[in-house]
Amino acid sequence: MNLDAETLLQQIPYYLTSEDQKVLLDELTAISRGGTAEYLLGTSRDSFTEVMLQGDGWRGFQLFLFETGDRRSVRGIVLSNSCDVNPENPRDIPARMIFAPLVKLAAYKALLEARGISAERIADKIAAIRAQKTSNIFYLPAGGVLQEDYVVRFDDAHNMPFAAHAKSEDREKLFTLNNTGFYMLVLKLSVHFCRLQEKVNRKPAEAA
Repeated sequence: MNLDAETLLQQIPYYLTSEDQKVLLDELTAISRGGTAEYLLGTSRDSFTEVMLQGDGWRGFQLFLFETGDRRSVRGIVLSNSCDVNPENPRDIPARMIFAPLVKLAAYKALLEARGISAERIADKIAAIRAQKTSNIFYLPAGGVLQEDYVVRFDDAHNMPFAAHAKSEDREKLFTLNNTGFYMLVLKLSVHFCRLQEKVNRKPAEAA
């Protein structure tokens, strides 16, 4: 996944101040070059504590295990956009939220090792994940409530009724992404799910 300066510039939101835009661009560029940046808001007592936003980490998501038919409660990240998970928006049909489980990077690395992948290839993959260059994986560096590095796989997305999560006894907000984390997430979601440069001409074949 290519995150050059031109691509990043196109994603900078217009409603941020010029100073905030510069900070965001600098941090996104640093990440794409293998650097680090903060992804989470610095305090649990922020103004978003009681709301659900795209990119939030929450407990209480119900994961359906296809292989066994069982369900279990997991921690995950909200992939649905913020408007769709806002309970104040009226819905004719009850809304469902899309989420993906939070997975420890160490556990993902162990999975690669179990698949017999060489240590060199694994090291390259982990470096690409940390630089946000793996299109189907969002990397969350340790910080705040996250005691270690985590990843989110976009190809492991699930959904559940919003009302069911709202009533879950396990429901608890873990974090809200800051500007850098959120716009990196949205950029990667758009690349993963909406790749306009797929190089497939969908024009129907000429009749023989």
